[in-house]
Amino acid sequence: MVHASNAVSLLKVLAAAAWADRTLSQSEMNYIKELARRFELDDTDWFALQPFLEDPPTDDEREAVLRDLVARIGSERERRDVIAHIESVIGADDRITPEETELLRRYEEILREPSSLDLMFRRLKTLFQTRPPRPEADIDEFLRNKILFKLRRRTDAARITPEMHRLALLGGLMGIVAYADHDIDEREIEEIRRQLQGRGRFDDEALEVLLAIIHEESVRGLDRHRLISEYSTGTSLEDRVELLDLLFGVAGADGGLTHRELEELRAIASALHLSHRQYIGAKLRAGEAAG
Repeated sequence: MVHASNAVSLLKVLAAAAWADRTLSQSEMNYIKELARRFELDDTDWFALQPFLEDPPTDDEREAVLRDLVARIGSERERRDVIAHIESVIGADDRITPEETELLRRYEEILREPSSLDLMFRRLKTLFQTRPPRPEADIDEFLRNKILFKLRRRTDAARITPEMHRLALLGGLMGIVAYADHDIDEREIEEIRRQLQGRGRFDDEALEVLLAIIHEESVRGLDRHRLISEYSTGTSLEDRVELLDLLFGVAGADGGLTHRELEELRAIASALHLSHRQYIGAKLRAGEAAG
């Protein structure tokens, strides 16, 4: 079970197993990374794995990746290898929780008795009933709008309104600016909250989850160019200038603009195809508003 074509399938299952206790420890992550290095994953493979490393997979995702893996392995030796890897990743942090023990037992049943898959999958699903089932991971959506992807995973899908696609992108851009100086001030978070509330309808829990994701992903390092490309498609010059003004407002919410924040805003202005004069105009307007 070390063939390159099956490596990602195995690593997704290992990640799902490691999340059984709702946490992915650094030791567990390191074990998966070491296997990824050994299997020589390329960038495309790694991107496909990322959604399973950053958040606990949904019940449907967990079932889908295990079905995929079982379909790929045929021999008894391969099944034993998979079980050994699952045991290793679960034990990588030197502690095995009751949830992990139960998950390992169920995985072993499935892998040792592939002929009874449907029955075993039905049993496996009873382990995870904290959230309603959702579709398996959409890697394209993950790459296009990571914040919205994670919001779908963490909240009831009924809370996701059509307008949230752009608001998630906007939230990501605001988070990038707020974290440009490697620190997000509570006043910047409050300004992000105010801007989101003014543009969409949220229940309190969904808004707090969205803000937490924006904060997490800003610290992790969002892809500025991807966010801007998605957000600015079809926008007018006036829209893009207004966006830059909004981002200046977020950066200055803590009482001032640092050199790093100004450089980030300059880079965003350039990516929005705004001129240096338009950047300076936004900077001056931000200074007037602060004054």
